[in-house]
Amino acid sequence: MKRKNGYWTKEKCQEEALKYNSRTEFQKGSKGAYLKSYKNEWLDDICSHMKEYKKKNGYWTKEKCQEESLKYNKLKEFRDGAPSAYDVAYSNDFLYDICNHMSFYRNHNLYWTKERCKEESLKYDTIKDFKENNNAAYVATRKNGWLNEITSHLKRKINCNGYWTKERCCKESLKYNNKSDFRNKCSSAYNSSYRNMWLDEICSHMKSLGNKYKRCIYAYEFNDNHVYVGLTYNINKRHNNHMKCGPVFNHLIETKLQPKLIQLTDYIDIEDAKLKEGEYVKKYKHDSWYILNKAKTGAVGSNDIKWSKEKCQEESLKYKTRSEFSKKSSSVYITSLNNKWLDEICSHMILLIKPNGYWTKEKCHEESLKYMNREEFRKKHSSAYSASIRNGWLDEICSHMIRLKKKRTI
Repeated sequence: MKRKNGYWTKEKCQEEALKYNSRTEFQKGSKGAYLKSYKNEWLDDICSHMKEYKKKNGYWTKEKCQEESLKYNKLKEFRDGAPSAYDVAYSNDFLYDICNHMSFYRNHNLYWTKERCKEESLKYDTIKDFKENNNAAYVATRKNGWLNEITSHLKRKINCNGYWTKERCCKESLKYNNKSDFRNKCSSAYNSSYRNMWLDEICSHMKSLGNKYKRCIYAYEFNDNHVYVGLTYNINKRHNNHMKCGPVFNHLIETKLQPKLIQLTDYIDIEDAKLKEGEYVKKYKHDSWYILNKAKTGAVGSNDIKWSKEKCQEESLKYKTRSEFSKKSSSVYITSLNNKWLDEICSHMILLIKPNGYWTKEKCHEESLKYMNREEFRKKHSSAYSASIRNGWLDEICSHMIRLKKKRTI
């Protein structure tokens, strides 16, 4: 509440001060009275009953700071509750030695000195292990520029060009159940397999997953004749969701019955999957099952497909280049790319990037005839100009041009 000017007389400040045991409490609890007392030099007089918390120089030894720190569970609590002890410990570089009982103190930047990072790194065989097992120490090491020095004993798992042969890629792929895991967990082997067109062969043991365009039909059957039918692009991920919430989870909690998960189809075209889901629901109803589904069949959530090939074709006609198409209508561009329609629906567009070998001597010469000097040629058609330089044709194909003389400076 705002006080009128002149409200805080000495008597009222004295009365207010008696509510507190220290000047810090007085300042925090009654800022107006404290400031008035400070300005009028009444503070020593009206705070004479309070405890004197200020310690003499040299009071806060390492042992006393350690003793004080044991009262707190977090660095922030220590700093707020005993600022003098905290400051002394911080200034004398023993703060993190006396706070090693506190939670999360190890993640604090100042804890990870060069010596501690070195000691921690000795526990591991590779930089990857170091990073995964103690990210705080790893980040401090990298941030402070110590990485090469203190990890010199660790193995580098960087493979040279040609390392990922077909045999090694095949061996690596056997660790994974689907292509998504293979790509995420060992991208170098995956990319090498993709570039060399081994991917389908070495991943033949993997389970197929769906995507925005492919879905499978599944069902959860309960022993009390209840069933839930759905469609998904990833049956394992969907199962995890069903075990946390929704009709399947609710029925499981209510009845204590464990459902049986059945995959009814492979991953098929999404439009076919929508129809199939409805057919399976009708079949279960016909066989006297109670359907747990709340939503209508055929729903695929936010991934429902909006862009047919015809609509993508129509959209692409608005643009002159693929770059413009990609920037101004990215969702349609990606849909076309994923469905392998891009080359067909972009056939009307100007190709800005020429394929390797496009700039032959004849084409470079034809292009050069449009310009009066080399500078103009270079600025207006750098691709043809660069190809001419690389192949040693420049002087010959620019023989018709005027040579520009640079002005001499005196």
